[in-house]
Amino acid sequence: MSVLAPALTNIVASVGIILTNKQLVTGLDFHFILTTLCLNFATTSTICSLMARMGRFEPKSFPTWDRWRVALLAVLTVLTNNASVEANSVGFYQIFKLLIIPTVMLTERFQGVKRSYSWPIICSLLVSSVGVGMATVSDVQINWRGFVLAILSDICTAQFQIWQSGKQHEYGLSSTQIQHAVGWEQTAVALFGTVLFDIALPSAKGKMLLRPGGILEHQFSSNWLEARWLFACCSIAVVMNLSTYALLGKTSPVTYQVIGQLKTCLVVGFGYLAFDSKAAEVTTGWLIFRFIGVVIASAGILSYGIFKTREQKPTEEVKAKET
Repeated sequence: MSVLAPALTNIVASVGIILTNKQLVTGLDFHFILTTLCLNFATTSTICSLMARMGRFEPKSFPTWDRWRVALLAVLTVLTNNASVEANSVGFYQIFKLLIIPTVMLTERFQGVKRSYSWPIICSLLVSSVGVGMATVSDVQINWRGFVLAILSDICTAQFQIWQSGKQHEYGLSSTQIQHAVGWEQTAVALFGTVLFDIALPSAKGKMLLRPGGILEHQFSSNWLEARWLFACCSIAVVMNLSTYALLGKTSPVTYQVIGQLKTCLVVGFGYLAFDSKAAEVTTGWLIFRFIGVVIASAGILSYGIFKTREQKPTEEVKAKET
């Protein structure tokens, strides 16, 4: 039961945050992504600060330059993720995120980090890539802007994961501690971007592949639906972050992979029902082909998690004996 609660909470929040962002940019035409992520970062930072004061975890910090570098890349990662959600169908966005692991591997190789991978690992990633290809080619809403943003999203996310993981190990931080350490820097970077692009120079957003237009020009609905959805988005973001920390501490890597693939299938399914089916006509054959691709891609990533865990166990046992 102690694992079930954070797992269910994390699944609902992870699916909810993507669908909520999609509703904001598509349903309400509130395409001011920098404003949205600024509010999300501010809310999460406030909650983390309150938790630290309540003694829920011990605050730790690390050098200023490293904090600002991680914060800047975190904002860029969330920005490209949300921009990809806006430009693509929900299914395409979520499916393309399955390529994060091979993107991390390629990024490390380009940066001179040489790691050897077993054939089971390579085969599982190839299977996942085939599934992603099947699901992508069957998406009738694919466009060049969305495709470029999806690629940039994966590259930024991969680099962010590499940097964050490296700093966590280098300075001995937990996920909660590093989130708390860079939280207000992330908020400051996002606020600067909001003032610059959503208020002062909205025309410049087109050069960044973002939808142009300033927030001051937006016609808010009479019942302020945008404010309600923004509040929901910020609340879900906090719940998702906290449940992720709790889940990582209570589950094995394989269990976390299983939960991750379940979230993928739910996001693709609910995204199709709520948004994708309304935006374009999709034949039954293409829909079946897409979901087969999702299953194949999810199976590949899940098998990667299983093989990776099996390979890590002997190394951890050897280290334990040496100590």
